[in-house]
Order: sequence, then C-alpha cells, then structure tokens
Amino acid sequence: MARASDAQILQLFWAVNALQSDEPPNLSRYLKYPKEAASAEIGNNWFVLKWEIENLLLLLLSTEKAEKKFIPARYVDFNTASILINLYKEAEQAEYRVLSENGNVLADMQRIAHKQFLWQRGFFHSERLYRYIYVYGQGGCADYFKEKNGLSIDEFVLACIGLFFKTQMDAWEKVPTLEPNMGLRPEIIELAMKLISKGLPEMRAEVTKRILDVASVSSSKLTYLPSSLRHFPIITSSKHGNRIIAPLPQLIMLRATSGLYYDLANGSQTLFEEANDRFEAYGKKLIEARYPRFSVSREQEFGPKKARLRTPDLLLKDGDEIKVVFECKATKLTFVAQYADNQYAEAPKAFDQIAKGMSQLWKFFSRARRGFYDAEQVSPDAYGVILTMDSWFQIEDTQLPFLRKKAEALVADEPEMLPGDMRDVVLCSMEELDDLLAVSDEDEFLETLRKSRLSEYLGWQLPLIRNPGWEQPLERKAYPFEVAEVLPLWEEIVKMNS
Repeated sequence: MARASDAQILQLFWAVNALQSDEPPNLSRYLKYPKEAASAEIGNNWFVLKWEIENLLLLLLSTEKAEKKFIPARYVDFNTASILINLYKEAEQAEYRVLSENGNVLADMQRIAHKQFLWQRGFFHSERLYRYIYVYGQGGCADYFKEKNGLSIDEFVLACIGLFFKTQMDAWEKVPTLEPNMGLRPEIIELAMKLISKGLPEMRAEVTKRILDVASVSSSKLTYLPSSLRHFPIITSSKHGNRIIAPLPQLIMLRATSGLYYDLANGSQTLFEEANDRFEAYGKKLIEARYPRFSVSREQEFGPKKARLRTPDLLLKDGDEIKVVFECKATKLTFVAQYADNQYAEAPKAFDQIAKGMSQLWKFFSRARRGFYDAEQVSPDAYGVILTMDSWFQIEDTQLPFLRKKAEALVADEPEMLPGDMRDVVLCSMEELDDLLAVSDEDEFLETLRKSRLSEYLGWQLPLIRNPGWEQPLERKAYPFEVAEVLPLWEEIVKMNS
C-alpha cells in the first residue's frame, strides 16, 4: 500500500466492484480481466468480497507513502487486485493469530457483523429508502437538515441517487450536472457533495484519524476497520482536474438512508423524539399493511388519574387479545461504537435504551397480569419485542446479559413483579421484521415468535428462525408502499434510469 498510487488503486477496485455488479458498464479502458472473473458470484474463488475491498481501501488511505511505485501497467490488471486482496487476507489472518489469545471472539463477531452484513443485504431497495425518508425526512428533522445544509432531504436523496448511478458508470469523471428537465435546483449536486465527499488528502487524514480513534494494541484492526467511506463515499482530487470517484458507489445509498441519522446527530433532543414517533408510526403502518388480520394501537395512557401510566409503543391485537407488545428504539450506534473494543463504553446511552425498553415491557406484562391495564385483554404469554431502526448484531451474546441486569434494577421498585413478567424479549430491527412479515402469514409470524423463546434459537434473527439456513424457497410478498409517497420525484428518477 505504501508503494501504490491512491488514485489508481481506487480506480482499480472501482473497476473490480463494477465488474462483479449486476449491470457492469463498459470497463475496457479500466480493466483487463479473465472471463471467469466477470461471471463470478459470491462463493466463487474469482469473486472479490465487497467488505474486503472496503477494508483494503481504508488500509490504502491510512498508509504513509514510499517513493518506490508500482509500474503503471499493473493498475489495469485484475491479477493485481487479486494479489492485493490475497495479501490483505494473509495479513488479516496473521494479525488475528497474534492477537486472538487476548481477544473476545464474540465481540469480534459483533464488529465483523457491522462491517459485513450490510453488504450482504444491499443498499438500494424500496423498503430501505421509504423507511429512512419516512422517519428522518419529514417535519422538524427535515427543517433542521435544510437549515443546516442549504438543501432539503428530498433534494439530498435525489442528488445521491443521481451520483450513485453516475459513479457506477465512470471513474475519475467530472462532477455531473442535473438535466434541465428534472425541475431541480442545479446547486443541489454541489451542496450534496459537501456532505458526502472529501478531497483525497483530507480523506487520508479522516480515514487515519477514525482508525486511530478506535484502534488498540490488543485487538485486530484489519478485519473491521472503521469505515470513513460510509460517511464520505465520494473522493475528489484537485490533482486530477477536480474529478471524482466513488470506489464503492453502493455506499452513496447507505449515506442517503441510514446515514441521514448522522446529519441530525447534533440536533436537539426534540428531533430524535420526533423521529422516534415516526418510527413507531411506521411500525404500525407496516404491520397492518402486511397483516390485515391484526390491529396495532399506539401508546396509551391508563391507570388512576393522579398517577397515569403508559403502555409500550405498539400493541398488536389478534382477535380479542393482545399477542405482541413492541418497544420502539430508533437509537443508532455511532461509527466509533460499531467498531470499538468496548462498544458499551463508547455508547452507553444507546445501549441503555435497550435496557430501558426491556424494563418497560416487563412492567407492562406485570401491570396487565395484576389488572392495572384492563382496556384490552393481554395474552398471559404475550411476546415482547424491542424494535430497533438498525440491527444491533450479536448483542445477545455480548452486552445483553449486562443490559438485562440493568433492566432488572429498573423494575426493582415495581410491586409484585414475578419472574414470568421478566420474560425473554426479542431484539429485532425493522428490516429484519419486514423480512419476516414478507414471507409469512399471521400464524407463521406468531409461530416464529414462539420459537424465538426456545433455547436452540437463542440469539437467532427472526427471518432465520422462520427459514433456517434459507432452505425453503419462500415467496416474498411485494413491499406495500410506494417510494413516491415520501419522495415525490421518485417515479421520474426511475424512468430516467430504466
């Protein structure tokens, strides 16, 4: 990496990523490659894993340069990419052997999951776009974003979509301009670029700082390098005529969806309360759209007038009985916390929300059993679910036992609390929930929740409990909402890129 040209290695792996994407552009001027590489899919020896490209580029951008350079011809050869990736893998394995004796395998798995699972799921699909714009792209959140950045969230997302399609086709090209017939302000591309791009020297400094912020001498670095590319997916170069490259264009769509959270991170608590309210509204809307048999009610007050209590956020009713109770937490881990040795130490408030949600569910189960909540009948074995905006990978085997103790402390003053009230709860992201809803009917959904309490499924994600090992070819029902509902120009974008 010290001998490699940043600009040319970025271009090389841009081309490798493009080659092994669904619709690769003409790469004749960028890459010489064997036909086996062009048709390779994940699991094939010729396929280059996207997260390994991401890690290698982070290593490239955080390594000081030496005077000796590669010969130019090697930058357009697929074999060069293969050699670099294999060297990276060898270094990763060697480092892990040295450090694993003092490491925590479960914590390592948690960090690896944050790095890899997003790539396995994909970034550009209707549910993801709709959900994040619905939650973060309206009301006070939208007003704050526009006041702070000079463009609306709608404009930002549309600019990102345009940049995503453009940077898939070419490397080190000029910043694209908007077509006049789009009906959008021409400056929104420039304004969006300020949020999602950095010049090459600044990017090197950013990547290095972020890695040093979370690095320690006792844990592996190469497997889960914190990724500045997820915050700034586009790199610009004044040396190359102010041209731009997105070495992994898919990350532009990550930045335009879940990345919106970080644009609001310095806002007031009111913004997060508003976003959490819309997250709850989205959960109700999604479940009822998927399952007409169920009715879902939002948080309600109950109890004596002088000491009013509140139910959890969502109550799912099947027939005359509440069967599932949800606490919704739109809290997200920071970039640093996702890859830190001690994630809880980096984001205690975020993790404590999980403990709080658990205690809220337990209190409700206790109060329903004791008759304090009598507006509706609650099933004695109702399921409790903590529903999160994003996945909190592997928490069951790492922070969850500690968080359960914190939850127990939070209910210590609740009278007549029984062990049955403090039942195991399901921790599930909204995306995982929809994956389950889309391939299940109402009874299969409830059966999956029943299985989640069994010891053999402890820590499993709900979609995998429903379909272990993805063995069954389950038909996925269409997403019930149109992106155009939250992004009015969506249909025009689709037409232009179809």
